[in-house]
Amino acid sequence: MKRIVLSVAAGLLMATSLFAQTRDYITVKGKVNFPPAKEHQEKYPFTLKAKPMKDAEVFQTIQLKADSTYEIKVPAKTPRLYSLDVYGWDRITFWAGNDDLKIDFRGEDTAKMKIKNPPYIFIQSEGKDNQLINMINWENYQNYQNTIAIGKRQYMAMQAKDTAMTKSLTDMMMEQYDNMATRAKWYVRTFKNDPQVVYAFGYMSSKREKDFILEYINPLITKYPWLTEAKEVKEGIDRAEAAAKKTEDGAKFINITQADPNGKNINLYDYLKGKKYVLVDFWASWCGPCRAENPHVLKVYDKYKSKGFDVFAISLDDNKDRWVKAVKDDKMPWAQVSDLKGWKNEAAQFYNITAIPMNFLLDSDGKVVAKNLRGDDLEKAVAKLLDK
Repeated sequence: MKRIVLSVAAGLLMATSLFAQTRDYITVKGKVNFPPAKEHQEKYPFTLKAKPMKDAEVFQTIQLKADSTYEIKVPAKTPRLYSLDVYGWDRITFWAGNDDLKIDFRGEDTAKMKIKNPPYIFIQSEGKDNQLINMINWENYQNYQNTIAIGKRQYMAMQAKDTAMTKSLTDMMMEQYDNMATRAKWYVRTFKNDPQVVYAFGYMSSKREKDFILEYINPLITKYPWLTEAKEVKEGIDRAEAAAKKTEDGAKFINITQADPNGKNINLYDYLKGKKYVLVDFWASWCGPCRAENPHVLKVYDKYKSKGFDVFAISLDDNKDRWVKAVKDDKMPWAQVSDLKGWKNEAAQFYNITAIPMNFLLDSDGKVVAKNLRGDDLEKAVAKLLDK
């Protein structure tokens, strides 16, 4: 009996030890090596946020010291993930629990030729709170470098009108994204008992990996009832399932009205008139896979426009200049609309669009015929409908 009592006491001690070991605050400090101009800092401040999203809740606005260093106190009584957004140039998510952290940033990209290639950011500490996040970020950084290299070769293949090579490189690029999800699953299996593992779920599709996510997220919620991020992952699956029902074959797509680059409102159902099939395409100028898909969409558009096919593109950009430039650079002649709210685009929110490119093929009545058509799959689907 005494042994049982001691075992129960030990269990209770372990359950409460996470709270006993955490501190009210941790210190996060570091340096921004290349701070942008004051005007840029005022427009895009250095902030501590709830999530790595533009419109996420801001907890602190951080001011650099004269030597470009910073130091802040971050609440840690209830351990959680935070995000630092460094003037729009660098972003990092970190775990606030027991360890003080040192995080240095590049800051402004000073290269003459600027491409969207963020540097790897290492979270320094004496403890292991952010060990998992560092490892996943390194995997993602390497994955992204591969994607950039493939993208350069893909561009060269498209310029040379080498369709076979373009398709092969497009497939390779898609494999990179699937590969990152596979790696994330390995980390979940390895660190399944650590609350920080919620970070890894961000690299998986709540639709494709639903069963895997639930297998590991439910025990986390039971073990750490205070872990809000785990509950949000599960809620994301519920939203994805609800959105999937809205886009089942035969479902009526919502009527969308948003502005084109000239500020003119375009209504989806008005756009459908006189056409047999319209592809509603969610994309963004900053999305590499989207830009890689645009030549395929253009090919199908050119081939089948005279037979009643068209495209209605919805951009998840929040910067009009970049959006307009991408439309021009990718030579897209179809309807382009956006509310410039980024991921908070109203249509994207309604359908729980959490990854792009994503598209829906609609018939003349606005009913869903097919979805998520990429590369040759798009041409095959349209050919089946219009080559009769």
